[in-house]
Amino acid sequence: MTQQQHLAAQESNERNGKNETLITAIEVTNPQARLDFLFSKLRSLCHIFERSVFNYMRQHAIAYQGGFWDFYHLCNGGFYLQPPKGYMLTTPNGFMDEVTAQEAGIIVTLMMLSHFSFLTDEKGLQEDCERISDYFHQLREYIFTLSAKSQSTIFRAID
Repeated sequence: MTQQQHLAAQESNERNGKNETLITAIEVTNPQARLDFLFSKLRSLCHIFERSVFNYMRQHAIAYQGGFWDFYHLCNGGFYLQPPKGYMLTTPNGFMDEVTAQEAGIIVTLMMLSHFSFLTDEKGLQEDCERISDYFHQLREYIFTLSAKSQSTIFRAID
């Protein structure tokens, strides 16, 4: 684990008041629950968030052509979206690597949550900003439950 990952894990554990955090992801499979999923998390921002995720993938995932995405609730309150397969992904920080579907979904969801937290703050939507920031941190905490290789890949992509 890198120094940065160690500090982030320590921060996560301090926030939760625990030495270890077990966070599980639960796929949303019920058709009605899928329809309600993003609205339940992002309310009026759900459609633009979803479009932003897909647009980001079109711009940064080589060979991405859309597809049926999976939605995941995290038991700590967070969430992420996951494309149907892995891709060669690039990010604005110079990252370029083959990523799994889960890694791609987490990377893109984190990028968009970060972006939306700044947008809502700039617009004075403090409640939305705080909720979206919480989702970002909850998803970031989940990364530490993944393999060391996945952790490294995700942190290289988002840092």
